[in-house]
Amino acid sequence: MTAGTISGAAAYSAVRRGTAPQGWPATAAEFALMTALLGGGRWAIRQSHRHRAKTLRPVDALPHDQEIVLFLRAFADDEGFANVPRGHPHGPWAATTDTEEQQLAQATALFGQMIALGKPGDALPQAGAGRYYAADHEWQAQVLAALDRARLVILACGPGRGLRWETERIVAFNRPERLVLVVARDADQYESFRAEMHDLFPKGLPRAPDFENVVVKGPDHVHIRAVVWFDGDWTPHATALGAADPEVRVHRLIEPSAWVRTAFPLAIRPVYQRAGLAIPGLPATRHTRPWQVPVALVLCALALVLLSAGTDGFDLSSEKTTTLLIFLGLPFSVLLYRTWRGGHISIRFVRFFGWLFGAVSFMVLVMPGTTRHPLVAGLLGTLSSTGALLLGGHRVREWVASLALVPPDSPRASRRKRK
Repeated sequence: MTAGTISGAAAYSAVRRGTAPQGWPATAAEFALMTALLGGGRWAIRQSHRHRAKTLRPVDALPHDQEIVLFLRAFADDEGFANVPRGHPHGPWAATTDTEEQQLAQATALFGQMIALGKPGDALPQAGAGRYYAADHEWQAQVLAALDRARLVILACGPGRGLRWETERIVAFNRPERLVLVVARDADQYESFRAEMHDLFPKGLPRAPDFENVVVKGPDHVHIRAVVWFDGDWTPHATALGAADPEVRVHRLIEPSAWVRTAFPLAIRPVYQRAGLAIPGLPATRHTRPWQVPVALVLCALALVLLSAGTDGFDLSSEKTTTLLIFLGLPFSVLLYRTWRGGHISIRFVRFFGWLFGAVSFMVLVMPGTTRHPLVAGLLGTLSSTGALLLGGHRVREWVASLALVPPDSPRASRRKRK
């Protein structure tokens, strides 16, 4: 991937200059090489996850105090769970290389280590759940042992009748509050599962939720689409990932680049609450605004003044400086105000511009003859990058996440109570 980045940088430099000393065919080849190397690098990272995945001992041989999450699925779905979400809204070159199964394991880590039965004939285990491989005559005993001690059971609604035995055993254990069904691939696959298994559940299974009416759209080609969780009396509830929640502003918490890891816990929020666990990424109560926010906003405002004044040598009364302050100051003031109120998108914009101005300012300093005001450039880079650093701190992230909680006295909560 490093080699691909260098190749792409060389080709981009030629396009930017408008001249290619090595020839335009060579520049096109550099772009092609960049694509191949970046794609090959991502593939190598994903394969390394599989090479580093550990196979487990039989379930009944695991330490008695080890908490586990049992992941049951049809082996035909392994390819889907090995998918890395891509496309809109983060493009094919997303920074993450975690598969949906890896993100599912991360999302449920508070319940315990996710384990699964390994597919016979695997050359390498898939990354995510720890695999244990059992012979044909003992796999059912291993599943029963895992069901007996699992703190959470995740059953992927796969194709055909292959999961009927596991489903029968799950219902027989009669622990509905520990069960989560995963609606995978599309609604048709779930409806096939529902037609086959509907009679096993005491109160049946609901229809698949409407995937179109969600407040946060997921990436293209996502495999995990929705969940079904149960009350203690087997009353089912179907929730699409990214669906609206009357108590939580989910759009503040879901990250498209970590779709399953951030959206799955919110979809099964009652399951976490019944187990006495914190919902990942969501504080239990609203936090007060940390001191880092006002300090960062002051630093960013000073950086804006320096950016404008530096163009005329600190002449704040010049017409050019006044014009820049007006055209830059008005939209930037709105951005800073939204940041003061905890707007997660505004904070991302301010951080982006902070790092951008900081990087450009420091690059100007090390390039002789590019600025008449090195002091202004140095101060601008220091102020803007420090403000961006403060806004990316843990306490700021916790505060912004806590604002996703809908106050009990809000109109939205009142409408929920009336319903």
